[in-house]
Amino acid sequence: MPPSASLATESLPAACSAKKDAYVARDDEASPEAEMKLAAGVERPLVRTTRISTATIKLYRLMIFVRIGIFVLFFKWRITYAARMISSTDGGGVSKAAAFWTASIAGELWFAFMWMLDQLPKIMPVRRVIDVAALDESLLPALDVFVTTADPDKEPPLTTANTVLSILAADYPAGKVTCYVSDDAGAELTREAVMEAARFAALWVPFCRKHGVEPRNPEVYFNAREGGGSKARVVTRGSYKGRTWPEMVRDRRRVRREYEEMRLRIDALQACDVQRRRLSLADGNGLRRRGGTADDHAGVVQVLIGQAGHTPQVGVVDGSKLIDLTSVDERLPALVYVCREKRTGRAHHRKAGAMNALLRASAVLSNAPFILNLDCDHYVNNSQALRAGVCFMIERGGRDEDAGAVAFVQFPQRFDGVDPADRYANHNRVFFDCTELGLDGLQGPIYVGTGCLFRRVALYGVDPPRWRPLALGGVAMDAADPAKFGESASFLASVRVALNNQPEQSQDNGDAIADATALVSSSYEDRMAWGRDVGWIYGTVTEDVATGFCMHRRGWRSAYFAAAPDAFRGTAPINLTDRLHQVLRWAAGSLEIFFSRNNALLAGRRLHLLQRVAYLNTTVYPFTSLFLIVYCLFPVVPLVAGAGGRNAAAGVVAVDIPPTATYLAFLAALMLTLAAVAVLETRWSGIALGEWCRNEQFWMVSATSAYLAAVVQVALKVAAGKEISFELTTKHLAPSTPATGAAGKDRYAELYAVRWTVLMVPTSAVLAVNVASMAAAWMSTGGRWWDAPAPAAALRVAFNAWVVVHLYPFALGLMGRRSKALSPILFLLGVVAYLAVRLLCHVIQFHTA
Repeated sequence: MPPSASLATESLPAACSAKKDAYVARDDEASPEAEMKLAAGVERPLVRTTRISTATIKLYRLMIFVRIGIFVLFFKWRITYAARMISSTDGGGVSKAAAFWTASIAGELWFAFMWMLDQLPKIMPVRRVIDVAALDESLLPALDVFVTTADPDKEPPLTTANTVLSILAADYPAGKVTCYVSDDAGAELTREAVMEAARFAALWVPFCRKHGVEPRNPEVYFNAREGGGSKARVVTRGSYKGRTWPEMVRDRRRVRREYEEMRLRIDALQACDVQRRRLSLADGNGLRRRGGTADDHAGVVQVLIGQAGHTPQVGVVDGSKLIDLTSVDERLPALVYVCREKRTGRAHHRKAGAMNALLRASAVLSNAPFILNLDCDHYVNNSQALRAGVCFMIERGGRDEDAGAVAFVQFPQRFDGVDPADRYANHNRVFFDCTELGLDGLQGPIYVGTGCLFRRVALYGVDPPRWRPLALGGVAMDAADPAKFGESASFLASVRVALNNQPEQSQDNGDAIADATALVSSSYEDRMAWGRDVGWIYGTVTEDVATGFCMHRRGWRSAYFAAAPDAFRGTAPINLTDRLHQVLRWAAGSLEIFFSRNNALLAGRRLHLLQRVAYLNTTVYPFTSLFLIVYCLFPVVPLVAGAGGRNAAAGVVAVDIPPTATYLAFLAALMLTLAAVAVLETRWSGIALGEWCRNEQFWMVSATSAYLAAVVQVALKVAAGKEISFELTTKHLAPSTPATGAAGKDRYAELYAVRWTVLMVPTSAVLAVNVASMAAAWMSTGGRWWDAPAPAAALRVAFNAWVVVHLYPFALGLMGRRSKALSPILFLLGVVAYLAVRLLCHVIQFHTA
């Protein structure tokens, strides 16, 4: 029976097999040369790298150095002028004036220093184009994919299941992919959800291969349009390149029904798990998971899907199956569930410890030369992403693309479910599409925790080929030192295979699982080099930055590739509170690295100079909050001074000194060059100017809140040994119901949720003080700004407005759904803040009279 007309004309989110050349190089310059080489029998390059050498980038570099020159002249004049003003101050206010000028110049120097640290590593960006079609299918290497999850409450098991399904369905030979799921909480719920995904994969993976489905995350594929997730890649009847359109519609309907049943089963498991935990807590027994708590449980390694063979298993005619899989390869990649052992009183090192456990377990089970690292909420959005990453790793013999020296390939993080305005800069385009792109022209981008393909030997702490001794291929047979890697004979054998490119050694499956279980025990790393010289680095909550730094320090390089369509997509915290806690974790981890042995200043000569600058910037940027808070609270000084009269203003008279013509000229030059650099940066990187402005706004919000808290936390750790608390970011699953009516209104309900946290206090104070200062200036001039008696007052008002504009997203976050009433509430906030400051001033005056 033919499908109904409505189904026959339905637009489906899918990508046809013609998408396979989405990564193929198409630039007109290189195509004729590539065709000539191909005709002559010369092997086509997998990766072509070109430096961006346009008039825009050249002008960009010029403006950076012009601004640096203006900085030098400005500070020379500023210090001389400050010394003259201090010497001319009356005796009683000399010390206060000196303190003011010192703080002011120190802050300006720090801001200029941080600006240079941020800009200089971007001056040599490169573009990379890859040719997936040039890959020899028979020579594709094996891949291990690590998926990590740590809390089934904050990271929904259905999200993890969908990520696993997207990996299993990726366009890569099934016999060469093994997916490892790390359940760091030891939750039975997560294991059962992954088992449900393994059962559904027998239908989902062949369906994706048959019809060229994109993306291959079933939740996004079926519900992208309704749930407001990523932009669906829609294939219509006319553009479909599969077998027949009616068959596509029929298969999709049947597979979707099976997926909804799987989803209901996982939801039921989650509801039962919540009820079971409530009963356990009511009985006073606490939360028990597999014979222990989330932080005290045994280690488990369980193979859910066995290793597929290398010969395709083509489906045959079978009327009992839901869809016709004739001539479709039905093999599935291997799937392994891993839960490392945790014991009370032992350091578990958070995600880094879980990744190192996966590194060891995978070594005795599959020992693939390359490892893809994904968070549980980051799914494969482009089925050829794995092939794209491999292009950077395979040897080609070229000097530029020295694949043997590439330790990892970093893909940008892209997100679903973010509000269209991206209020809290979740997409972070400036970092990925500008900073990481710029670093790719040096030693390579910084590792950012997910969406990264690693070379296994680089994780073992060895040097890149260029820096190895010229013996036995550069790696000695005894390089697998038990004092470094541990005493497991099977693991040491796998390390030797990886380091010396030996043929893979087969091992009985039962013995391999037993060895892998022993390798994830909590005591295996005792007195070993794990977390220091081997694997992911310990001692910081941002193990990703530290791990990448150690590889770059040894001489390895990395590569950056922004695929189209996006290689991976995930979920981001769109709530202000969750976003601030995420930024706090990053900032605190960066400072931990600065105060550790992995400080960029202590790296050896193998680290590129500008790469060192980039890492220094990455680890010291939270200190900016100390100077920025002082600057943003300066507007309260004239308010306090005004309450006490001229005598109370002694020592802070510098605040009211009219700016000189020289100062105004320098200020104009610095602001104009800053604007020019920003515009040129957006031109060569492709970032929208609005995204750049949103990034600057959220930088101000973070610097006045999370960065300051990070400095305090790390100071307590350094001074008193107090460990930094780690709060996992909540992952929200996009709704699967149509976004109409009430569902449409609640699509971004989380964005408007107001959850107060102490991180908001300093930013609220800064906002209130600057609004109060503007209100005071308005009252003193009767609303006629242009009649202000001194240019200093006008500059103060301009600074107040600059701060308030930058904190605009924060103000919206505090107001929740009432953000449409921004103007009245901000005016009320200004009046209240002004009166509060005046009251405080009168109290101080009364007690000092």
